[in-house]
Amino acid sequence: MRLDQEIVQKLRKREQSGLTLLYDNYLNSLNGIAFKILQSTPHSEDAIQRVFLKVWNSINQFDENKSTLFTWMAQITRNTAIDIKRLKSFEKEQKSDSLDPNVHDLGSSSINTDKMDVKKIIDGIDEKYAFVLEHLYLKGYSQSELSDEFDIPLGTIKTRVKKAIEILRTKLKDEKKFIIGFFAIILLLLIIF
Repeated sequence: MRLDQEIVQKLRKREQSGLTLLYDNYLNSLNGIAFKILQSTPHSEDAIQRVFLKVWNSINQFDENKSTLFTWMAQITRNTAIDIKRLKSFEKEQKSDSLDPNVHDLGSSSINTDKMDVKKIIDGIDEKYAFVLEHLYLKGYSQSELSDEFDIPLGTIKTRVKKAIEILRTKLKDEKKFIIGFFAIILLLLIIF
């Protein structure tokens, strides 16, 4: 008997060992699906708890002739994660989360823009432009949400975004020229000496 069949049989008989097998064999894969959608370890763990409960309660609806156990559970996981993501409380919490101290750490749910110099670049521009960029691109606000929440006219936000992008392009172009010049000097020194 295949593992999937064994798990389904045990779950249909309401045996706890079926849930244990399910957990041991599918937790990481399902959690990966949830995390990809939610980008948050606590929220993806919550989604997985809900998924296992849904699987336990609706195992009799599973039809092995239509799909594999994993495919069926993956769809439940996607739907559950999307439902969580659509909640207003999730949206607000995501916008107010602080950034993680690591740029990329396995198991980490967010990115620290300080280590990528994004904050440094934004901090170097006028505050009204930095504010708009930070809220739109780092905190996930839409232009209309930013307009509503901070009582800034939508047209003003659009103008500031356009101007901020122009400023950043110029700034990054200048930094690129500096870096290329620095490497050119190093190469010349290596050739001479």
